[in-house]
Order: sequence, then structure tokens, then C-alpha cells
Amino acid sequence: MRRALYLVACKRLTTVELFAQATDDRGPFGDHLRNHLFRLHGKEDLMQGLYQVIHTGTCKDERVFFRLRGVGLVHREGRAVLPRCWLYADYFREHLHG
Repeated sequence: MRRALYLVACKRLTTVELFAQATDDRGPFGDHLRNHLFRLHGKEDLMQGLYQVIHTGTCKDERVFFRLRGVGLVHREGRAVLPRCWLYADYFREHLHG
């Protein structure tokens, strides 16, 4: 987030460009997003759980929910389980395959 704000403040990116490049692997959040993706790699239960959260707003396995919440990818609102932010939802919608 700091890097994104810095790029906008220094006029290297406009806010329109920031939002357009937000989910790009080479964009201002690319390192952060790829790090999360790398941490999920090989952990099929977590990848399936996050896919389920993004596509259905649920996570049937509480253990998976707590692990995803622990790394900051999801949160609970009432009975719904949602991605922590729209950036995660958009990025992982493109990079996770069910």
C-alpha cells in the first residue's frame, strides 16, 4: 500500500493507472500478491478454500478458514466468508482454478 501511495504521490502513476494495474503481476501490488500466491502453492486445501470463498462466499472447512484468515486473505461477515479486500478477490479469481 505504501508503495502504491508513493507512486501516486510522486506522480509516477495516476489513480486511474493504479487501479488499472492493481492486479497485474508487474503492477504496484504485484510483489505482495505473488507472495501470497507462492505461499498457497502446493497447499490444495487452502487453494480450494480460497476459491470457494471467492466464488460462493463460504468456506466449509473451519480449519482452512482459520488458516486463510491467519494470513490475512479472508474475513467473516456474519455467516459469509469473504476475501479481505477486492484486490485479493480480483487477483485470486484470475489465478486460482477450481
